[in-house]
Amino acid sequence: MYHPRRMDTVTHGIAGSVLARTLTERPAARAALLLGLIGGMLPDVDLFFLNGRIAYLRGHRGWTHSFVLLPVFAIFFALVVKVAYRFARHVPLRTLFLFAAIGIASHIVFDWITSFGIMFWVPFSRRRYALDWVFILDPIFTGIVSLTLFATTIFRAKGRLLSTIGSLLLISYVALCAVLHGQALRAWKRIDAPPEGAKVSVLPQFLSPFRWLGLSDRAEEIHVAFFDIGPFAKGKSSPRPPERISEIFSSLSDYYPPPERARIRRYAKPAASAALAEAEILPDVRVYLDFARFPLATVRAEPDGATSISFQDLRFLPWFSGPWERERGRGMRFRRQPFVYRVRLDRAGRPLDGNFVGSAVD
Repeated sequence: MYHPRRMDTVTHGIAGSVLARTLTERPAARAALLLGLIGGMLPDVDLFFLNGRIAYLRGHRGWTHSFVLLPVFAIFFALVVKVAYRFARHVPLRTLFLFAAIGIASHIVFDWITSFGIMFWVPFSRRRYALDWVFILDPIFTGIVSLTLFATTIFRAKGRLLSTIGSLLLISYVALCAVLHGQALRAWKRIDAPPEGAKVSVLPQFLSPFRWLGLSDRAEEIHVAFFDIGPFAKGKSSPRPPERISEIFSSLSDYYPPPERARIRRYAKPAASAALAEAEILPDVRVYLDFARFPLATVRAEPDGATSISFQDLRFLPWFSGPWERERGRGMRFRRQPFVYRVRLDRAGRPLDGNFVGSAVD
């Protein structure tokens, strides 16, 4: 079973509890907290049924994250809690259903605001949607819901009021991130001036709602730049890549200058070739490319006559490094970039092997 980066399941559960608690006073408070928690964590149960990273890319945030199937899951858990827990038996089933539905819906919405993508119309559509407002692990988001739940359990008589205040703070923070996303997108379009029809996105970054990664997918190359739209942005013209884990956090501000000093990196797409065409139709590569939003392939001829093709989704590009195999030797040799898939073909174009790579020295 594979567990890559995502908005953590515990945070989802806490958020579901807090939101459900806003709907009721004390007699049903325990049921609200429990069903909000269960509903908030439920969608990630799909991880137990996904064996390997390709299965993860194909199936995560699908069936269990669907608005279409939400009522089915909500009524099921409402019935289970009503039968299994004595403190919930006096609560009407429709109220228990509402608590569970709020928890599940919160998980779906809070996955939607990240950049990973969510298939919330399964089984009618497997299209992924992403708002790109909030980074996939956000300490401010987690801090708001965690402190709110803690206060709610300590000051029980004011639990509903405190949950409402915490929920409003959370909604305000997400709204702020949405506003900043709009500002960052306008800034990136000024920086890069993408042509009409180019795919353009700005993606939230680690530890700050002001840091963004801009991407433009053009006909022959992909442009990327890291920048900070906040009032304290500084950045460096030639930042030094971190060489140890302890240097990662200190390097962050060096790589995110204000928009007017952002450095655009241009990565050429590989020329069309028989080897690349053969690689792109392999089943696992097809799954990868269906998932990726800004895929970049790197084609290398090997000494034995084989061809190595690496695929990377540049929305997961580390701030301290270029694409896989494009800038070897920079930064941490032990780093691991997520979701880089490599396939090798023999002289005749037949696949020899294919898998996700593990480290920069692979």
